[in-house]
Amino acid sequence: TWRGKERYRSIASIVDEVKGLVESGVREVTLLGQIVNAYGRGSLPRLNGKSPFVQLLEELNEIDGLYRIRFTSPHPTSFGEDLIQSYKNLPKLCEYAHLPMQSGSDKILKSMNRPYSRKRFLEIVKKLRLTHPDMRLSTDIIVGFPGETEDDYLLTKSAFEESNFEMAFIFKYSERSGTVAVDIGDSVPRETKEARNQDLLRTLEKQSYAANLSSVNKKFEVLVEGRARRGDAMMFGRTRCNRKVVFEGSEKMN
Repeated sequence: TWRGKERYRSIASIVDEVKGLVESGVREVTLLGQIVNAYGRGSLPRLNGKSPFVQLLEELNEIDGLYRIRFTSPHPTSFGEDLIQSYKNLPKLCEYAHLPMQSGSDKILKSMNRPYSRKRFLEIVKKLRLTHPDMRLSTDIIVGFPGETEDDYLLTKSAFEESNFEMAFIFKYSERSGTVAVDIGDSVPRETKEARNQDLLRTLEKQSYAANLSSVNKKFEVLVEGRARRGDAMMFGRTRCNRKVVFEGSEKMN
Protein backbone atom coordinates (compact mmCIF):
# COMPACT_ATOMS: atom_id res chain seq x y z
CA THR A 1 0.00 0.00 0.00
CA TRP A 2 1.08 3.58 -0.68
CA ARG A 3 1.08 6.23 2.02
CA GLY A 4 0.28 8.97 -0.45
CA LYS A 5 1.64 12.50 -0.56
CA GLU A 6 2.67 14.09 2.73
CA ARG A 7 0.31 16.77 4.03
CA TYR A 8 1.02 19.33 6.73
CA ARG A 9 -1.15 21.30 9.08
CA SER A 10 -0.18 24.92 9.60
CA ILE A 11 1.90 25.90 12.60
CA ALA A 12 -0.89 28.24 13.72
CA SER A 13 -3.53 25.46 13.76
CA ILE A 14 -1.31 23.15 15.80
CA VAL A 15 -0.47 25.92 18.28
CA ASP A 16 -4.16 26.78 18.66
CA GLU A 17 -5.04 23.13 19.33
CA VAL A 18 -2.31 22.80 21.97
CA LYS A 19 -3.44 26.02 23.65
CA GLY A 20 -6.94 24.56 23.87
CA LEU A 21 -5.57 21.36 25.37
CA VAL A 22 -3.58 23.28 27.95
CA GLU A 23 -6.68 25.26 28.94
CA SER A 24 -8.43 21.94 29.58
CA GLY A 25 -5.64 20.77 31.90
CA VAL A 26 -3.12 19.06 29.60
CA ARG A 27 0.49 19.61 30.68
CA GLU A 28 2.40 17.50 28.15
CA VAL A 29 1.96 17.07 24.40
CA THR A 30 3.54 14.64 21.94
CA LEU A 31 3.83 15.66 18.29
CA LEU A 32 3.10 12.62 16.15
CA GLY A 33 3.82 12.25 12.46
CA GLN A 34 5.31 10.07 9.77
CA ILE A 35 8.91 11.35 9.91
CA VAL A 36 7.72 14.04 12.29
CA ASN A 37 10.93 16.10 12.18
CA ALA A 38 10.55 16.47 8.39
CA TYR A 39 7.37 18.47 9.03
CA GLY A 40 6.78 21.09 6.38
CA ARG A 41 9.51 20.02 3.97
CA GLY A 42 8.80 21.29 0.48
CA SER A 43 5.77 23.24 1.70
CA LEU A 44 6.81 25.57 4.52
CA PRO A 45 9.90 27.82 4.37
CA ARG A 46 12.96 27.79 6.61
CA LEU A 47 13.26 30.99 8.64
CA ASN A 48 16.53 32.26 10.12
CA GLY A 49 18.13 28.92 9.29
CA LYS A 50 15.48 26.98 11.19
CA SER A 51 13.34 24.20 9.78
CA PRO A 52 9.52 24.38 9.99
CA PHE A 53 9.61 21.72 12.69
CA VAL A 54 11.95 23.74 14.91
CA GLN A 55 9.77 26.81 14.29
CA LEU A 56 6.80 24.79 15.54
CA LEU A 57 8.71 23.65 18.65
CA GLU A 58 9.65 27.26 19.42
CA GLU A 59 6.02 28.38 19.18
CA LEU A 60 4.88 25.57 21.48
CA ASN A 61 7.64 26.36 23.96
CA GLU A 62 6.09 29.80 24.49
CA ILE A 63 2.67 28.48 25.58
CA ASP A 64 1.98 29.28 29.22
CA GLY A 65 0.88 26.25 31.24
CA LEU A 66 2.52 23.71 28.94
CA TYR A 67 5.29 21.87 30.78
CA ARG A 68 6.61 19.25 28.38
CA ILE A 69 6.98 18.69 24.63
CA ARG A 70 7.85 15.35 23.01
CA PHE A 71 7.74 14.06 19.44
CA THR A 72 7.80 10.76 17.56
CA SER A 73 8.86 9.25 15.23
CA PRO A 74 11.78 11.17 13.74
CA HIS A 75 14.26 10.20 11.03
CA PRO A 76 18.06 10.64 11.27
CA THR A 77 18.25 12.50 7.94
CA SER A 78 16.04 15.28 9.30
CA PHE A 79 17.94 15.68 12.58
CA GLY A 80 19.64 18.95 11.65
CA GLU A 81 21.80 21.14 13.83
CA ASP A 82 18.87 23.45 14.55
CA LEU A 83 16.84 20.56 16.00
CA ILE A 84 19.78 19.26 18.01
CA GLN A 85 20.34 22.69 19.54
CA SER A 86 16.65 22.91 20.43
CA TYR A 87 17.30 20.46 23.25
CA LYS A 88 19.50 23.12 24.82
CA ASN A 89 17.50 26.21 23.84
CA LEU A 90 13.93 25.07 24.52
CA PRO A 91 13.40 24.18 28.20
CA LYS A 92 10.05 22.46 27.56
CA LEU A 93 11.49 20.04 24.98
CA CYS A 94 12.15 16.86 26.95
CA GLU A 95 15.66 15.41 26.89
CA TYR A 96 14.65 12.20 25.16
CA ALA A 97 14.99 11.20 21.51
CA HIS A 98 14.01 8.11 19.56
CA LEU A 99 16.53 7.53 16.76
CA PRO A 100 15.75 4.53 14.52
CA MET A 101 19.18 3.18 13.57
CA GLN A 102 17.97 -0.12 12.02
CA SER A 103 21.53 -1.30 11.36
CA GLY A 104 25.11 -0.22 12.06
CA SER A 105 26.41 -1.56 8.74
CA ASP A 106 26.55 0.82 5.77
CA LYS A 107 26.05 -2.12 3.43
CA ILE A 108 22.83 -3.16 5.14
CA LEU A 109 21.62 0.42 5.50
CA LYS A 110 22.02 0.80 1.74
CA SER A 111 20.10 -2.44 1.15
CA MET A 112 17.36 -1.10 3.42
CA ASN A 113 17.27 2.09 1.34
CA ARG A 114 18.21 4.15 4.39
CA PRO A 115 19.76 7.44 3.19
CA TYR A 116 22.28 7.84 6.02
CA SER A 117 25.54 6.22 7.07
CA ARG A 118 26.80 4.70 10.29
CA LYS A 119 29.17 7.66 10.69
CA ARG A 120 26.41 10.25 10.25
CA PHE A 121 24.15 8.44 12.71
CA LEU A 122 26.83 8.27 15.41
CA GLU A 123 27.60 11.96 14.87
CA ILE A 124 23.97 12.82 15.66
CA VAL A 125 24.08 10.68 18.81
CA LYS A 126 27.30 12.35 19.98
CA LYS A 127 25.93 15.85 19.36
CA LEU A 128 22.70 15.09 21.21
CA ARG A 129 24.56 13.80 24.26
CA LEU A 130 26.84 16.86 24.24
CA THR A 131 23.85 19.19 23.94
CA HIS A 132 22.11 17.88 27.06
CA PRO A 133 23.90 15.94 29.84
CA ASP A 134 20.76 13.97 30.74
CA MET A 135 19.81 13.00 27.19
CA ARG A 136 18.22 9.56 26.95
CA LEU A 137 18.08 7.72 23.64
CA SER A 138 16.12 4.81 22.22
CA THR A 139 16.18 3.14 18.82
CA ASP A 140 14.77 0.54 16.41
CA ILE A 141 16.94 -2.35 15.18
CA ILE A 142 16.35 -5.10 12.63
CA VAL A 143 18.65 -8.12 12.82
CA GLY A 144 18.92 -10.77 10.14
CA PHE A 145 18.16 -8.55 7.16
CA PRO A 146 18.93 -10.40 3.88
CA GLY A 147 22.66 -10.41 3.27
CA GLU A 148 23.59 -9.56 6.88
CA THR A 149 26.89 -11.29 7.65
CA GLU A 150 28.38 -11.81 11.11
CA ASP A 151 30.60 -8.77 10.48
CA ASP A 152 27.55 -6.68 9.58
CA TYR A 153 25.84 -7.73 12.79
CA LEU A 154 28.94 -6.92 14.86
CA LEU A 155 28.94 -3.44 13.30
CA THR A 156 25.36 -3.03 14.49
CA LYS A 157 26.24 -4.26 17.98
CA SER A 158 29.24 -1.93 18.28
CA ALA A 159 27.19 1.08 17.09
CA PHE A 160 24.48 0.09 19.58
CA GLU A 161 27.05 0.02 22.39
CA GLU A 162 28.70 3.28 21.29
CA SER A 163 25.29 5.00 21.21
CA ASN A 164 24.57 3.53 24.67
CA PHE A 165 20.85 3.13 23.99
CA GLU A 166 18.76 2.63 27.12
CA MET A 167 15.62 1.52 25.30
CA ALA A 168 15.20 -0.27 21.99
CA PHE A 169 12.73 -2.15 19.83
CA ILE A 170 14.72 -5.05 18.41
CA PHE A 171 13.13 -7.09 15.64
CA LYS A 172 14.08 -10.19 13.68
CA TYR A 173 13.66 -9.61 9.96
CA SER A 174 10.68 -11.31 8.37
CA GLU A 175 9.67 -11.19 4.72
CA ARG A 176 6.90 -8.87 3.64
CA SER A 177 5.47 -9.27 0.16
CA GLY A 178 5.93 -6.32 -2.14
CA THR A 179 9.15 -5.09 -0.51
CA VAL A 180 12.52 -4.80 -2.21
CA ALA A 181 14.12 -7.00 0.47
CA VAL A 182 12.10 -9.99 -0.73
CA ASP A 183 13.94 -9.88 -4.06
CA ILE A 184 17.40 -9.62 -2.51
CA GLY A 185 17.60 -13.27 -1.52
CA ASP A 186 20.55 -14.39 0.62
CA SER A 187 18.30 -14.90 3.62
CA VAL A 188 19.76 -15.33 7.10
CA PRO A 189 18.98 -18.65 8.84
CA ARG A 190 16.28 -18.48 11.50
CA GLU A 191 18.65 -19.75 14.18
CA THR A 192 21.17 -17.02 13.37
CA LYS A 193 18.53 -14.32 13.51
CA GLU A 194 17.34 -15.62 16.87
CA ALA A 195 20.89 -15.72 18.26
CA ARG A 196 21.61 -12.14 17.15
CA ASN A 197 18.29 -10.95 18.52
CA GLN A 198 18.98 -12.49 21.94
CA ASP A 199 22.55 -11.19 21.99
CA LEU A 200 21.43 -7.63 21.31
CA LEU A 201 18.66 -7.91 23.90
CA ARG A 202 21.27 -8.90 26.48
CA THR A 203 23.36 -5.89 25.48
CA LEU A 204 20.32 -3.65 25.89
CA GLU A 205 19.63 -5.13 29.31
CA LYS A 206 23.18 -4.30 30.47
CA GLN A 207 23.00 -0.74 29.16
CA SER A 208 19.56 -0.12 30.58
CA TYR A 209 20.54 -1.53 33.98
CA ALA A 210 23.68 0.64 34.12
CA ALA A 211 21.65 3.76 33.27
CA ASN A 212 19.03 2.97 35.90
CA LEU A 213 21.71 2.24 38.48
CA SER A 214 23.24 5.68 37.85
CA SER A 215 19.86 7.22 38.72
CA VAL A 216 19.73 5.78 42.24
CA ASN A 217 19.55 8.49 44.94
CA LYS A 218 18.76 11.20 42.39
CA LYS A 219 15.60 13.29 42.31
CA PHE A 220 13.42 13.54 39.19
CA GLU A 221 10.40 15.57 38.24
CA VAL A 222 7.56 13.12 37.51
CA LEU A 223 4.39 13.95 35.62
CA VAL A 224 1.75 11.66 37.10
CA GLU A 225 -0.30 9.68 34.58
CA GLY A 226 -2.55 7.73 36.94
CA ARG A 227 -2.73 4.70 39.19
CA ALA A 228 -0.10 1.99 38.84
CA ARG A 229 -1.32 -1.36 37.57
CA ARG A 230 0.02 -3.18 40.60
CA GLY A 231 0.21 -2.32 44.28
CA ASP A 232 -2.18 -0.55 46.58
CA ALA A 233 -1.83 3.23 46.89
CA MET A 234 0.74 3.30 44.09
CA MET A 235 0.85 5.88 41.30
CA PHE A 236 2.55 5.89 37.91
CA GLY A 237 4.28 8.64 35.93
CA ARG A 238 7.25 9.52 33.74
CA THR A 239 10.36 11.63 34.10
CA ARG A 240 11.28 14.21 31.48
CA CYS A 241 13.65 11.67 29.91
CA ASN A 242 10.76 9.17 29.61
CA ARG A 243 11.62 6.82 32.46
CA LYS A 244 8.62 5.10 33.99
CA VAL A 245 8.32 5.68 37.74
CA VAL A 246 6.04 3.92 40.23
CA PHE A 247 5.71 5.56 43.64
CA GLU A 248 3.51 5.66 46.72
CA GLY A 249 0.69 8.16 46.53
CA SER A 250 -2.94 8.76 45.72
CA GLU A 251 -5.07 10.83 43.38
CA LYS A 252 -5.83 13.16 46.31
CA MET A 253 -2.19 14.26 46.66
CA ASN A 254 -1.50 17.96 46.10
